[in-house]
Amino acid sequence: MNITLSNPFIIIFLVGTVGSFLLDQVLEFIDYRARLKNGGTIPPEIAAIPASKTFDTQRLSKICAYENDKYFCWIPSAILGLCLTMVLVFSGFYPWLFGIICSWTGEPHGWVSSCVSSLLFLILSGVPSSIIGIPFGLYREFVIEKRYGFSKMTLGLWLVDMIKGMILSTILAAILIAVMSILIITFPTLWWIFVTAVMFVFTIIMQVIYPLIIAPMFNKFTPLEDGDLKDKITALMEHLGFRSNGIFVMDASKRSGHSNAYFGGLGKSKRIVLYDTLISQLTTDELVAVLGHELGHYKLHHITRKLLIMIPMELVLMFVLYKCATAVSLYSGFGFNLSQDQVMNVQIIGFFLANIVFGDWGDLFTPITKFFSRRDEFAADRFSAKLTGNAESLCSALVKLNSENLSELLPPKIYVLWNYDHPTLTERVKALKETVQH
Repeated sequence: MNITLSNPFIIIFLVGTVGSFLLDQVLEFIDYRARLKNGGTIPPEIAAIPASKTFDTQRLSKICAYENDKYFCWIPSAILGLCLTMVLVFSGFYPWLFGIICSWTGEPHGWVSSCVSSLLFLILSGVPSSIIGIPFGLYREFVIEKRYGFSKMTLGLWLVDMIKGMILSTILAAILIAVMSILIITFPTLWWIFVTAVMFVFTIIMQVIYPLIIAPMFNKFTPLEDGDLKDKITALMEHLGFRSNGIFVMDASKRSGHSNAYFGGLGKSKRIVLYDTLISQLTTDELVAVLGHELGHYKLHHITRKLLIMIPMELVLMFVLYKCATAVSLYSGFGFNLSQDQVMNVQIIGFFLANIVFGDWGDLFTPITKFFSRRDEFAADRFSAKLTGNAESLCSALVKLNSENLSELLPPKIYVLWNYDHPTLTERVKALKETVQH
């Protein structure tokens, strides 16, 4: 299990992992310093909105304290995460684990043995990081979130959610690994094409079954009661020709005081979901404006476009991972002693190792993906303003949600560049006012 720093894959891993860690530390520190300087300031664009009265001195201090508490919890979590990653790689943990699994299942040859050994490897290799994450998850949920009145969790409910999530993720992983094993054994040099197709189909299937099967495993969804809100939302959908299988209220308050609304599903499984916390925080007109924003994503084909863009990107990425998974130097870099013939039978392991090597390099492209995401949010805001003719209600709703969720008002631009998939509150309000003027 000799791991050499001269191995190109290890060099790429070190540069990407350490570079990503340092970038995150710098960005979070810049955001922290900006809070200390501007945390008590209300931008003039927001101050002009009546709902901004909630941003009194106490509320602004609470926002800063909440963000600071999350930041100070994140620092040791990130440091321990980096240390654990280095220990797992340089201690030879992965080849040791693979050797132990092979002693149970035998060397992987056919797709059955490959599937079993790969599934065990992927599950067990994630155990150390899961163990490290548990105390931080508990602290965030039962100390920070409860301190600021968000968390409604009990320890029992938290454990049940965790167990359900583990079982569900294991089942889904087993299905994907089985399919990948069959494709790799059957098409050892072309599997990257078929796996890309499988991943796309899997994404579509998940879009369909999530609102119908998975989400109800964690929350209760009840049809929205008849009344003014339902009538206005229905009229909005009919005006756009949007068909869904219903408007539902989710019992989010069972777990958290945070609020949201979303569309789930595709085709006949499409449904509108409103958090019960959202309904309690906003007026009817504000809720309609928020739903107009979500309908904008549908009508402007944002979701469909993202899925279509994903195909060629996934294909290129999968090809790169395939080339890495067939390179003996990738395995030797991590301490595996495998021949070329053995490598061809364990390409899923190589797929996993290549993700470790290149995973953090994705930070280089984050500003690009975040930019397009923020652009879509601006477009959905404009759509809602024009559809409802009530930009004021959307502005008011955004201000209330920002206040209720204790979100920052003035994050630094460089921090937004890397971390925000939605524009800041100030940017959204300013853009909506310009929409009204034009």
